[in-house]
Amino acid sequence: MSDQGLTRPAAGNYEVRLTLLAEPSSVVLARDLVRYALTNWGCGGDLVHDSVLVMSEIVTNAVGAARGQRIRLRCALQDQAPLLECWDPCPSLPVLRAACETAEAGRGLAIIAAYAKETGIRPSATGQGKIVWALMPI
Repeated sequence: MSDQGLTRPAAGNYEVRLTLLAEPSSVVLARDLVRYALTNWGCGGDLVHDSVLVMSEIVTNAVGAARGQRIRLRCALQDQAPLLECWDPCPSLPVLRAACETAEAGRGLAIIAAYAKETGIRPSATGQGKIVWALMPI
């Protein structure tokens, strides 16, 4: 079974999944995955742009938490709204922090919350690691 591919798991529901190494270069692949999927599913430009930004921040956090290990991405439509998810094997949860204007890091969760309709973190069904997710507004 391939890690990547557009699938239709249920009538009218679309998803794409990809397994990557948690490396900085994977952020680019995550952005491309979301852009490709949402564009092909007929989502508008602003929604695609905002979703790409949010997935970029989610994956950047996963890279920081699990550098060099595998991460799993999922982009799906849930009631026509993009659902963006990233699993990583690290059990520690990301923490929302205040970042000064000149800081190079620390704003990821705030950016995700600003663009997403809903966000959250849940433990993996296997008990290993966590899934950080964002449901985008339509």
